[in-house]
Amino acid sequence: MMNYLQQNFSASFNIPWPAIICILMLFISFHAHAAHPHKTTKKPPVVTQSVSKNSDKRKRSSKKASVHSHTSTYSNQRKISKSADKAPTGVNPFAQRKVQNLNITDGMHPQISAIQDTKLTAAKRKVISKLMQQLGKPYHYGGASPQTGFDCSGLVKYAYSDQLKTSLPRTADNMFSMSAEQAQKIKKEELHTGDLVFFRTNRSRNHAGHVGVYLGDGEFIQAPRTGQDIQISRLDDDYWQDHYIGARRVLLAYAVK
Repeated sequence: MMNYLQQNFSASFNIPWPAIICILMLFISFHAHAAHPHKTTKKPPVVTQSVSKNSDKRKRSSKKASVHSHTSTYSNQRKISKSADKAPTGVNPFAQRKVQNLNITDGMHPQISAIQDTKLTAAKRKVISKLMQQLGKPYHYGGASPQTGFDCSGLVKYAYSDQLKTSLPRTADNMFSMSAEQAQKIKKEELHTGDLVFFRTNRSRNHAGHVGVYLGDGEFIQAPRTGQDIQISRLDDDYWQDHYIGARRVLLAYAVK
């Protein structure tokens, strides 16, 4: 066929045969391409952006997780610190019942030890015993002993002299003004045996001019004034009720010998 084309086309159109070969090759190539077109392969998608997006999502999710973890850890630490700050809850028998229902010796604190309870009870009995021994003795201004007689504050100071680690002041007003470490302020309805009761002798309620010792059942022992003997009186008497200004407790667990 090549010889046929060379002879006829070359003779008719005066075309050199190499050119004819080139034209035939192009024709064959075009015809083959038309009959079996090449399958174009799609380029793989660019994953750089998606990868970066996924990495950003992972970073954000990891940040959220770390923040959540940090928050939960902080809240747990706060809970632990709060629970650590709270005092341990133990069994407190005095919180289970009302104080007035407890079997407490007059003037005793419900949480003192048995040894302190015994010391306070013994001290109170000795004080009351010394006071009762002075009943009927005459009042003596400035007196502070059984030999000379007593005034009000002298009688109180004498009664407590052997039971307290520190001695009481000499005058009624100084006893009334004692610090909280020396004496505890007591309400009238909370009076117990051995508490000091104070009265004014003038119009001022801040100045104590007289003192006695509470015995219980509304009674107190006192050295009243010149011309009278040491006696037991009642707080609900009109005069003493009108002149009453307060009470102090000196028989404290840490104060007795």
